[in-house]
Amino acid sequence: MSLLHAVLGFVAIQPMTGYELGKAFSTTAAHFWPADQSQLYRTLHRAEADGLVESTTVEQATRPDRRLYTLLEPGREALAAWLASPLEPDNSREPFLLRLFFAASLGTAGVIELLDQRRSAAVELLTTLDALASSAPHKPSKTTLAIQLQYATLESGRAHARAEITWLDELRAELADHKESAR
Repeated sequence: MSLLHAVLGFVAIQPMTGYELGKAFSTTAAHFWPADQSQLYRTLHRAEADGLVESTTVEQATRPDRRLYTLLEPGREALAAWLASPLEPDNSREPFLLRLFFAASLGTAGVIELLDQRRSAAVELLTTLDALASSAPHKPSKTTLAIQLQYATLESGRAHARAEITWLDELRAELADHKESAR
């Protein structure tokens, strides 16, 4: 998957400015596909150059003009082709797990400190996702498929964060009882 597909997906929902796209990313998808504002603008400009989106200038009386991006038919086709394509293998890298794999040289206390740092990050993520869930409009029992899937990705992030916190707590408890041994 590329950032381009995510940008096309958001612009398919509704035309957006680069600023609005950044807000949409940060409040919905950042927990599973982070992107900074400069990446988004570069991707929008590339998509426009490739004829996938077009921008129009929206004049504003009291603020600078805005560039509103709209999905074009080739962009809609590219998005549809990507959605229908076979899933890519998930070759995600986990820097924390790689560090943990080799962390024995830190000793038990050092590893526990590493676990505590990761737990703090996981709690912060869960807090952010919980805030997003509580600020989202109430999920009606009958909703569109798009809304249902957007809620599902949020719930996936929350479930993963809770599971990681549980795993970290269990590992920390095991290590707290562990006597220092040869590395």
